[in-house]
Amino acid sequence: MKKFINYNYKFNSQHTNRAKLIKEAGFDGVFIYSQYKPDDYIQNILACDLEIEALHLPYKLIKNDKCIDSQFVNIIWTDQEDAKNYMCELVNQIDFANNYGIKNVVMHVTGGKQPPPINKLGLDRVLYLLEYCDKYGINLCLENLRCLDYIKYLFENIDSNRLKFCFDSGHANYMTKNLNDFPWGCFGEKLSCLHLNDNNGTRDTHDIPFLGNIKWHKLIKTIFHYNQNINLTLEVRASKEQISTLSEVEFLEMCYDSLIKLENLKG
Repeated sequence: MKKFINYNYKFNSQHTNRAKLIKEAGFDGVFIYSQYKPDDYIQNILACDLEIEALHLPYKLIKNDKCIDSQFVNIIWTDQEDAKNYMCELVNQIDFANNYGIKNVVMHVTGGKQPPPINKLGLDRVLYLLEYCDKYGINLCLENLRCLDYIKYLFENIDSNRLKFCFDSGHANYMTKNLNDFPWGCFGEKLSCLHLNDNNGTRDTHDIPFLGNIKWHKLIKTIFHYNQNINLTLEVRASKEQISTLSEVEFLEMCYDSLIKLENLKG
Protein backbone atom coordinates (compact mmCIF):
# COMPACT_ATOMS: atom_id res chain seq x y z
CA MET A 1 0.00 0.00 0.00
CA LYS A 2 1.53 3.31 -1.08
CA LYS A 3 2.21 6.05 1.44
CA PHE A 4 2.35 9.77 0.71
CA ILE A 5 2.87 13.02 2.61
CA ASN A 6 2.27 16.67 1.79
CA TYR A 7 5.55 18.20 0.67
CA ASN A 8 5.04 21.42 2.64
CA TYR A 9 4.91 20.33 6.28
CA LYS A 10 6.40 23.47 7.91
CA PHE A 11 10.05 22.47 8.36
CA ASN A 12 12.13 25.15 6.65
CA SER A 13 14.54 22.76 4.96
CA GLN A 14 16.32 23.23 1.66
CA HIS A 15 14.41 21.82 -1.29
CA THR A 16 17.54 20.06 -2.50
CA ASN A 17 17.46 17.98 0.69
CA ARG A 18 13.78 17.71 1.66
CA ALA A 19 12.70 15.35 -1.10
CA LYS A 20 15.68 13.12 -0.27
CA LEU A 21 14.64 12.99 3.40
CA ILE A 22 11.06 12.10 2.44
CA LYS A 23 12.30 9.28 0.21
CA GLU A 24 14.66 7.97 2.88
CA ALA A 25 11.84 7.96 5.45
CA GLY A 26 10.07 5.38 3.28
CA PHE A 27 7.39 7.45 1.54
CA ASP A 28 6.41 6.58 -2.02
CA GLY A 29 5.60 10.15 -2.89
CA VAL A 30 4.07 13.50 -2.01
CA PHE A 31 1.26 15.82 -2.86
CA ILE A 32 1.96 19.47 -3.55
CA TYR A 33 0.14 22.79 -3.28
CA SER A 34 -0.01 25.23 -6.15
CA GLN A 35 0.05 28.15 -3.68
CA TYR A 36 3.53 27.16 -2.44
CA LYS A 37 5.35 27.67 -5.75
CA PRO A 38 6.00 24.07 -6.79
CA ASP A 39 8.04 25.26 -9.78
CA ASP A 40 10.83 25.89 -7.26
CA TYR A 41 11.16 22.25 -6.20
CA ILE A 42 9.21 19.88 -8.41
CA GLN A 43 12.37 18.80 -10.18
CA ASN A 44 13.91 17.89 -6.82
CA ILE A 45 10.88 15.72 -6.08
CA LEU A 46 11.07 13.92 -9.40
CA ALA A 47 14.85 13.50 -9.16
CA CYS A 48 14.33 11.52 -5.94
CA ASP A 49 11.96 9.14 -7.72
CA LEU A 50 8.99 10.28 -5.64
CA GLU A 51 5.51 10.08 -7.14
CA ILE A 52 3.35 13.17 -7.08
CA GLU A 53 -0.08 11.93 -6.10
CA ALA A 54 -1.97 15.21 -6.42
CA LEU A 55 -1.77 18.95 -6.93
CA HIS A 56 -3.89 20.99 -4.52
CA LEU A 57 -5.48 23.82 -6.49
CA PRO A 58 -5.41 27.36 -5.04
CA TYR A 59 -8.28 28.55 -2.89
CA LYS A 60 -6.83 31.66 -1.25
CA LEU A 61 -6.06 35.08 -2.71
CA ILE A 62 -2.36 35.65 -2.18
CA LYS A 63 -0.44 38.81 -3.05
CA ASN A 64 3.23 39.41 -2.33
CA ASP A 65 3.32 36.07 -0.46
CA LYS A 66 0.59 37.25 1.94
CA CYS A 67 -2.92 35.82 2.19
CA ILE A 68 -5.41 38.57 1.38
CA ASP A 69 -8.55 36.41 1.40
CA SER A 70 -8.55 32.86 2.79
CA GLN A 71 -12.07 32.24 1.42
CA PHE A 72 -11.47 33.50 -2.11
CA VAL A 73 -12.71 30.21 -3.61
CA ASN A 74 -16.29 31.30 -2.85
CA ILE A 75 -16.05 33.56 -5.88
CA ILE A 76 -16.87 30.62 -8.18
CA TRP A 77 -20.49 30.90 -6.99
CA THR A 78 -20.71 34.62 -7.90
CA ASP A 79 -20.73 36.78 -11.01
CA GLN A 80 -17.85 38.94 -9.79
CA GLU A 81 -15.35 39.94 -12.46
CA ASP A 82 -12.45 38.41 -10.53
CA ALA A 83 -14.08 35.00 -10.89
CA LYS A 84 -12.93 34.87 -14.51
CA ASN A 85 -9.33 35.46 -13.49
CA TYR A 86 -9.61 32.82 -10.79
CA MET A 87 -10.98 30.29 -13.27
CA CYS A 88 -8.06 31.05 -15.58
CA GLU A 89 -5.66 30.37 -12.71
CA LEU A 90 -7.33 27.04 -11.97
CA VAL A 91 -7.04 26.06 -15.63
CA ASN A 92 -3.36 27.05 -15.62
CA GLN A 93 -2.77 24.82 -12.61
CA ILE A 94 -4.51 21.90 -14.32
CA ASP A 95 -2.13 22.47 -17.24
CA PHE A 96 0.75 22.37 -14.75
CA ALA A 97 -0.51 19.05 -13.38
CA ASN A 98 -0.74 17.62 -16.87
CA ASN A 99 2.77 18.78 -17.77
CA TYR A 100 4.17 16.74 -14.88
CA GLY A 101 1.93 13.71 -15.19
CA ILE A 102 -0.07 14.45 -12.04
CA LYS A 103 -3.36 12.59 -12.30
CA ASN A 104 -5.31 14.17 -9.42
CA VAL A 105 -6.09 17.78 -8.59
CA VAL A 106 -7.76 18.61 -5.27
CA MET A 107 -10.23 21.50 -5.09
CA HIS A 108 -12.08 23.36 -2.37
CA VAL A 109 -15.47 24.54 -3.59
CA THR A 110 -16.31 26.70 -0.56
CA GLY A 111 -14.55 28.61 2.18
CA GLY A 112 -15.78 29.62 5.62
CA LYS A 113 -19.18 29.08 7.20
CA GLN A 114 -21.36 31.20 4.90
CA PRO A 115 -20.45 30.82 1.23
CA PRO A 116 -22.76 32.25 -1.43
CA PRO A 117 -25.91 30.23 -2.13
CA ILE A 118 -25.67 27.09 -4.23
CA ASN A 119 -26.42 28.02 -7.84
CA LYS A 120 -26.06 26.92 -11.44
CA LEU A 121 -23.22 29.37 -12.09
CA GLY A 122 -21.00 27.49 -9.66
CA LEU A 123 -22.14 24.18 -11.12
CA ASP A 124 -21.27 25.32 -14.65
CA ARG A 125 -17.82 26.45 -13.56
CA VAL A 126 -17.04 23.13 -11.94
CA LEU A 127 -18.32 21.40 -15.07
CA TYR A 128 -15.97 23.51 -17.18
CA LEU A 129 -13.00 22.56 -15.00
CA LEU A 130 -14.05 18.93 -15.08
CA GLU A 131 -14.23 18.91 -18.86
CA TYR A 132 -10.77 20.45 -18.95
CA CYS A 133 -9.48 17.76 -16.58
CA ASP A 134 -11.14 15.03 -18.62
CA LYS A 135 -9.20 15.80 -21.78
CA TYR A 136 -5.98 15.15 -19.83
CA GLY A 137 -7.26 12.12 -17.93
CA ILE A 138 -7.03 14.01 -14.62
CA ASN A 139 -9.41 13.49 -11.68
CA LEU A 140 -11.00 16.52 -10.06
CA CYS A 141 -11.23 15.66 -6.35
CA LEU A 142 -13.51 17.80 -4.19
CA GLU A 143 -12.45 18.13 -0.55
CA ASN A 144 -14.78 18.23 2.46
CA LEU A 145 -14.78 21.43 4.51
CA ARG A 146 -17.58 23.06 6.51
CA CYS A 147 -20.35 23.03 3.91
CA LEU A 148 -20.87 19.52 2.60
CA ASP A 149 -24.12 20.36 0.80
CA TYR A 150 -22.17 22.06 -2.00
CA ILE A 151 -20.20 18.92 -2.79
CA LYS A 152 -23.35 16.82 -2.53
CA TYR A 153 -25.08 19.18 -4.99
CA LEU A 154 -22.21 18.86 -7.46
CA PHE A 155 -22.11 15.07 -7.18
CA GLU A 156 -25.85 14.84 -7.68
CA ASN A 157 -25.83 17.09 -10.75
CA ILE A 158 -22.66 15.97 -12.54
CA ASP A 159 -22.31 12.52 -14.06
CA SER A 160 -18.59 11.94 -14.59
CA ASN A 161 -16.09 9.27 -13.63
CA ARG A 162 -13.50 12.05 -13.31
CA LEU A 163 -15.34 13.81 -10.48
CA LYS A 164 -13.96 12.37 -7.24
CA PHE A 165 -13.89 12.94 -3.47
CA CYS A 166 -10.92 13.82 -1.26
CA PHE A 167 -11.60 13.05 2.40
CA ASP A 168 -9.89 15.21 5.02
CA SER A 169 -10.15 13.56 8.44
CA GLY A 170 -9.19 16.70 10.33
CA HIS A 171 -11.90 18.75 8.65
CA ALA A 172 -14.53 16.15 9.54
CA ASN A 173 -13.34 16.09 13.16
CA TYR A 174 -13.11 19.87 13.67
CA MET A 175 -15.23 21.63 11.06
CA THR A 176 -18.29 19.42 10.71
CA LYS A 177 -17.73 17.30 13.84
CA ASN A 178 -19.40 14.32 12.22
CA LEU A 179 -16.78 11.59 12.04
CA ASN A 180 -19.16 9.18 13.76
CA ASP A 181 -21.93 9.82 11.27
CA PHE A 182 -20.15 11.23 8.24
CA PRO A 183 -22.47 10.98 5.19
CA TRP A 184 -20.44 8.33 3.42
CA GLY A 185 -23.53 7.32 1.48
CA CYS A 186 -23.20 10.54 -0.51
CA PHE A 187 -19.43 10.55 -0.90
CA GLY A 188 -18.03 7.05 -0.40
CA GLU A 189 -18.40 5.82 -3.97
CA LYS A 190 -16.39 8.84 -5.15
CA LEU A 191 -13.58 8.43 -2.58
CA SER A 192 -10.28 8.71 -4.43
CA CYS A 193 -7.71 10.35 -2.14
CA LEU A 194 -7.11 11.16 1.51
CA HIS A 195 -5.80 13.99 3.67
CA LEU A 196 -5.10 12.13 6.89
CA ASN A 197 -4.43 14.28 9.93
CA ASP A 198 -5.56 14.61 13.54
CA ASN A 199 -6.73 17.32 15.94
CA ASN A 200 -8.60 17.70 19.21
CA GLY A 201 -11.77 19.00 17.60
CA THR A 202 -11.08 22.64 18.47
CA ARG A 203 -8.67 23.73 15.70
CA ASP A 204 -7.52 22.49 12.31
CA THR A 205 -4.01 21.72 13.58
CA HIS A 206 -3.06 19.02 11.05
CA ASP A 207 -1.44 16.83 13.68
CA ILE A 208 0.10 13.45 12.96
CA PRO A 209 -2.52 10.68 13.36
CA PHE A 210 -2.84 9.41 16.95
CA LEU A 211 -1.81 12.78 18.45
CA GLY A 212 -5.41 14.05 18.57
CA ASN A 213 -8.76 12.54 19.53
CA ILE A 214 -9.83 10.87 16.28
CA LYS A 215 -10.84 7.24 16.75
CA TRP A 216 -8.82 5.81 13.91
CA HIS A 217 -9.78 2.15 14.29
CA LYS A 218 -13.34 2.77 13.15
CA LEU A 219 -12.49 5.45 10.60
CA ILE A 220 -9.82 3.50 8.74
CA LYS A 221 -12.12 0.50 8.34
CA THR A 222 -14.79 2.77 6.87
CA ILE A 223 -12.31 4.31 4.45
CA PHE A 224 -11.15 0.94 3.17
CA HIS A 225 -14.72 -0.27 2.92
CA TYR A 226 -15.27 2.35 0.23
CA ASN A 227 -11.87 2.12 -1.47
CA GLN A 228 -9.69 -0.91 -0.75
CA ASN A 229 -6.83 0.37 -2.93
CA ILE A 230 -6.64 3.96 -1.73
CA ASN A 231 -3.24 5.49 -0.94
CA LEU A 232 -2.52 6.43 2.67
CA THR A 233 -1.74 10.12 2.40
CA LEU A 234 -0.88 12.50 5.22
CA GLU A 235 -1.59 16.21 5.31
CA VAL A 236 0.34 17.23 8.40
CA ARG A 237 2.03 20.36 9.69
CA ALA A 238 4.81 20.30 12.23
CA SER A 239 4.00 22.29 15.36
CA LYS A 240 6.39 24.92 16.71
CA GLU A 241 7.25 22.52 19.51
CA GLN A 242 8.03 19.71 17.08
CA ILE A 243 10.21 21.99 14.96
CA SER A 244 12.16 23.07 18.05
CA THR A 245 12.56 19.60 19.61
CA LEU A 246 12.70 17.16 16.68
CA SER A 247 14.97 16.86 13.71
CA GLU A 248 13.24 16.73 10.36
CA VAL A 249 14.26 13.08 10.08
CA GLU A 250 12.61 12.31 13.43
CA PHE A 251 9.45 14.15 12.40
CA LEU A 252 9.24 12.20 9.14
CA GLU A 253 9.81 8.95 11.00
CA MET A 254 6.84 9.76 13.26
CA CYS A 255 4.74 10.53 10.21
CA TYR A 256 5.65 7.32 8.43
CA ASP A 257 5.13 5.23 11.57
CA SER A 258 1.61 6.65 11.89
CA LEU A 259 0.77 5.33 8.43
CA ILE A 260 2.12 1.91 9.34
CA LYS A 261 -0.20 1.91 12.36
CA LEU A 262 -3.15 2.94 10.19
CA GLU A 263 -2.34 0.25 7.66
CA ASN A 264 -2.30 -2.35 10.42
CA LEU A 265 -5.75 -1.19 11.55
CA LYS A 266 -7.14 -2.14 8.16
CA GLY A 267 -7.22 -5.75 9.30
